[in-house]
Amino acid sequence: MKLLFDYGHGGNDPGANYKGRKEADDVLRLGRAVAKRLRQAGVIVDETRTTDTTLGLGARVKRDKASRYDYFVSFHRNAYSPEKAHGAEVFTYPTASAKAKGLAVQLQNALVRVGFTDRGVKTANYYVLRNTRSPAVLIEAGFIDNSNDNRLFDERFDVMVDGIAGCFADLGVVCGKS
Repeated sequence: MKLLFDYGHGGNDPGANYKGRKEADDVLRLGRAVAKRLRQAGVIVDETRTTDTTLGLGARVKRDKASRYDYFVSFHRNAYSPEKAHGAEVFTYPTASAKAKGLAVQLQNALVRVGFTDRGVKTANYYVLRNTRSPAVLIEAGFIDNSNDNRLFDERFDVMVDGIAGCFADLGVVCGKS
């Protein structure tokens, strides 16, 4: 199995932020931890960025098209209005393959098991979902502007990493503790 992990934002684009916390930092930490766990199980995981660097949407898609991947997984944290919204959701493109939709459901269930409110699997016309060649999903791992979601993100971080990595176990890869 070969995956491409995309950690949203970065560099001069911090993404959403709340009380000094930056989305770009959270998703880099989360995605890299999942990638490490999967690599320990023998999965090939490439990454669009590995540090806090600026990377445009076109460059992210170009990376996907440069090789053949089983999945493109983009990591994000949501934001709305401080303390007004909460929960996790996973997105696919409206005409996504059954393969992408199946992974989205598994990822959503894993995030709900962490304790996030279930906002469901949704579709969106996001650039990286629309333009990648690989089956693509976009994870919103809770709201960065919600204190309870941040508590879950921090206190149940290892459970979340194991849960996300475990989604790939159902795809023929043994990984994680989930």
